[in-house]
Amino acid sequence: MAIDWGDEMMFSWAMLWALVPLAIGYLFRRGKLLFLIAGNNTATKPYDKRSQLAGRVVGLMMYVSALLVILVFIPNIPDLYYYILTVIYIIIWIVVIVYLNKSGPASG
Repeated sequence: MAIDWGDEMMFSWAMLWALVPLAIGYLFRRGKLLFLIAGNNTATKPYDKRSQLAGRVVGLMMYVSALLVILVFIPNIPDLYYYILTVIYIIIWIVVIVYLNKSGPASG
């Protein structure tokens, strides 16, 4: 007898797309892809502390992006929640970017 999951199935194969930002976020946080960050002119080995901090921030952004990708596939969540989460996500990252830019130029 087969189980009919219907439309209420909590897991979707499309949720596996969240693995892409998770993997990229992991590599950024470990310092493997720091040369891909736009404007990171000091991203040459050995990486300085500012480059590593930028990698951690971009990695964290990718983790949160993966969470948002997963939330899209959970049924019965009102659209208002997605709008609120998106606005909060954008505001947080604008604050982080402004803070990092105010902390001074990269030494090098």
